[in-house]
Amino acid sequence: MKRSGFFALILMFFPVFCAQASTDVVPSWWEEVEAHSSLPLDSMQKVLSRAYETIVKKSLKNVSAENLATASVKSLSDIDGKIAVHPDGKRIILTADGKILKSWAKLPENDSRNWARLALAAFALVRPYSQKAKAANDEEILNVYINASLGLIDKYSRYESPEKAPEKKLNKPASIGIRYRRSGKHPEITDILPDSPAAQSILVAGDRILRIDARDTDDLSASEILNMLRGEEGTDVSLLVRKDGKSEMITLKRASMPAGLTDSHFDEATRVMTVKIPAFTEQTVSSLSSVLTEATAKQAKGLIIDLRANMGGLLREAVLCADLFLPENTPMLKTKGRTQQAFQAFGASQKDHIPSLPLVILVDAKTASSAEFFAAVLQESKRAVLVGTPTYGKAKIQTAETLPNKGEIFLSWAQYYLPSGYTPDSFGLFPNVCTADKTQQAAVSNTQGIEALSKWKTPANKKKQEKKDLCPAQNRSGNETDNKKALDLILNAQAYEKALNDFSLDSGGK
Repeated sequence: MKRSGFFALILMFFPVFCAQASTDVVPSWWEEVEAHSSLPLDSMQKVLSRAYETIVKKSLKNVSAENLATASVKSLSDIDGKIAVHPDGKRIILTADGKILKSWAKLPENDSRNWARLALAAFALVRPYSQKAKAANDEEILNVYINASLGLIDKYSRYESPEKAPEKKLNKPASIGIRYRRSGKHPEITDILPDSPAAQSILVAGDRILRIDARDTDDLSASEILNMLRGEEGTDVSLLVRKDGKSEMITLKRASMPAGLTDSHFDEATRVMTVKIPAFTEQTVSSLSSVLTEATAKQAKGLIIDLRANMGGLLREAVLCADLFLPENTPMLKTKGRTQQAFQAFGASQKDHIPSLPLVILVDAKTASSAEFFAAVLQESKRAVLVGTPTYGKAKIQTAETLPNKGEIFLSWAQYYLPSGYTPDSFGLFPNVCTADKTQQAAVSNTQGIEALSKWKTPANKKKQEKKDLCPAQNRSGNETDNKKALDLILNAQAYEKALNDFSLDSGGK
């Protein structure tokens, strides 16, 4: 990857957002609402309108300010079932207990400032009719409103309030390793932190947390949720979660979050180096470089990289790690989005030495995001054999935008593609060698993936689903069967070459 390309990559992940100057025509009804409300509506409007503007301009998905505000107002019915909103094409009608509180004429679809005013006016008007709405403060309603609008984009985008919860005084602070957004009645998981208790569990992005220990989450504030998830290292926390339409109870043991450094081991008997990468952080490329130097010095017969339960991290760090193994100008990464800045392409950099030892990468259902990129580009270039099961399927690139209240939006604004044109989003990667349990293969439901498949009508994606039915995604972290298979491939040159070359990635996805 050329030096200029590297700096472009850094800028791509931290773009500058510039608000466009425009005339702000304030509706007459807004002044009346402001005059009769105890909320700081003016400052709330600045935050909410900036959020809408950012999402409209930068989001990977094309949405209007009208779409976002409608989603925000509809979230009021999640707070209190007595509240309802009825957009009829020309007007927005707000009701409480069946009584019409207000009817607004529709605004221009991308008038972010006035759609923000309308959404906040709706909240101010329903407060006298709802104890739950009345109890919510300005930051809590912004949290619900912005996250409800981000729910239109994808399950990863989220808003984080600037409010700092009063932390418990803990001897060894620990958590379960999730990020979540508050949208509707229950918090929704948006990210699983790599190598965390959550990463080792059944939890995935999109699951909703219904209860923490004995407390229902619909009545908990953001601070209460955070404090209940945190605790002393080694203590248990029980969650009732809703996933795939069903409620499941899960107990996790809190742990301190890992730094994401690699952990390596050289076996003197087999002369094979194994390295575990729990996450891609600022330290990963230097750590992996040291492992490669050690493997070369010890004349290792091969390298096994364990990416099971690696839910991602920094994409630019994963790019630099993959670059270690590839000849100059090897195509690596393309990114696409709705904005011109989202379209980028990167190739491998010039280097003096490229490690040539056989490489096997272990993957599973919890291998996601930047970890999928690292595995995929080495698989496509026939530089590595993937062993395990299909991966998670996340290829979104997010950026952060700071709002006037110091809260932050984490927004999916681009998607990455491999040189073949394939993106792991939705379907994930398929291993060269599948190790999924045979008993579980037989139990795969034909209904799995149908919803995702409905959006992918090409024969290429049909083939992907057929493969996934034969080799279902599973959590395989620490599985000795996978470890042994990887070692066997390293030690058997003929089997390694067959696995490396017989596999052909279906590159029909666009």
